Amino acid sequence: MVLYARDIMKKYTTMLPGDITALEAAKIMANDHVGFAIVHQNGELKGIVTEWDYVSKVVAKELDPSKVKLSEIMTQGVISATPDTPTDKITQIMSANNIRRLPIVENGKLVGVITSRDILRIFRDYMDNLSEIISRFGTF
Repeated sequence: MVLYARDIMKKYTTMLPGDITALEAAKIMANDHVGFAIVHQNGELKGIVTEWDYVSKVVAKELDPSKVKLSEIMTQGVISATPDTPTDKITQIMSANNIRRLPIVENGKLVGVITSRDILRIFRDYMDNLSEIISRFGTF
């Protein structure tokens, strides 16, 4: 059975404008229990800000997060996938681009996000299923 992005993604549609502060965005991220903020401009995906961006671009530089705009620390040119992308392709995209979060976009709208934790979860499920099948046949 092939799994697709829609099968493993967390449904998440919150997009923040680039002109809000890093502090405001951090409060939203904490409330939503996510380690990223998806940045939009007029509803179009423009960037992503991760915890690493906060550490390396705000905290390590001793900047005041109430004065830093998301657009100043976001990564632009966000790589995304569609809900019908097979999970093996998802893992290739994430691995090849060294990313831990992949927005899932359908008809130009954010519909979810796949994180490295989601990939680990399906791998664990796969290994559990494989172990169960192997146990039915005994050891060789």
